[in-house]
Amino acid sequence: MTAYINREPLKVVAQIIQEQLGLDVFHVIDATEKFDIPVDQGLFVVLFDEGPSIISRSNWFDPSTNSEVQTHTMLHPIKIEICSFNHEARQRKEEVALALDSIYAQQLMEQYQCQVSSMTGKFQDASAAEPSSFLKRYSTVVNVMAIHGKVQPVDYFDKFNGATVAQTVNPPEVHQS
Repeated sequence: MTAYINREPLKVVAQIIQEQLGLDVFHVIDATEKFDIPVDQGLFVVLFDEGPSIISRSNWFDPSTNSEVQTHTMLHPIKIEICSFNHEARQRKEEVALALDSIYAQQLMEQYQCQVSSMTGKFQDASAAEPSSFLKRYSTVVNVMAIHGKVQPVDYFDKFNGATVAQTVNPPEVHQS
């Protein structure tokens, strides 16, 4: 029986980037959580989950454990924004792609049953969106394929006693005319 470790793919990508780029938890940010933009001149990364799609699903009964096994394979597009108030974002953006292809990333992906696609897109220079703050920002999207699963016991398969037929002691007589 496979044990399903359900962890948000965005959190897996965040952990990979944090570890491989040597950033602290305040510099790798989940955009869905309340956060303050770091005011230092260092690099920070903001991650957005752009909404998953179900690729495949299955639901089956495992008679050896009397359990229902449900799985979904989902595609999670994760937008990554690499930002800084100096030139560090421009100089280190390639490290994000290297981090996602690292051995550490492969180990984490195996542990959490997901796969980050190789980055084939480009880093979009999004610095012009905020010219007054001089925020340097580069954006890209990676796709993460993840298996989500749940195993739960199913009682009623064991407890069904089968159908019974009620018989009467004196069956009715049949008259022929």
